[in-house]
Amino acid sequence: MIQDYEKKIAKLTKDYGKAYNKKNVKKLISMYTADAVRDFSDGRHYSGAAEIEAGMMDEFATSDFKVSIMPGESEVEADGSIIAKGTYHITGTAGTEMVDMTGSYTNAVVMVDGKMKVSKSILLVNP
Repeated sequence: MIQDYEKKIAKLTKDYGKAYNKKNVKKLISMYTADAVRDFSDGRHYSGAAEIEAGMMDEFATSDFKVSIMPGESEVEADGSIIAKGTYHITGTAGTEMVDMTGSYTNAVVMVDGKMKVSKSILLVNP
């Protein structure tokens, strides 16, 4: 059973990376639950799909990033949700500044109408 979830998590991760690199906010938002939470280690906090969407729109308006996402381990919780961890690498520009950073993520993923969606995302930047 965990192998099936791992394949689905890997596909969700791959699809997310593709949509992010295309700046496809509509596709990205479709991967979150309506009440999702997205937290960053720099203190940014977005609650709900509308706030997450606005945050992404702001980010994409002021930056030109490409992301590589590497899925790590996944664990099924007692309630059926999945905790998926991994790492990411972002390169590009923010305004006129070059960016090359790595970090890790922890996502809580749930099934909604037969589709895996992120209900909580915690993104940490490596120092």
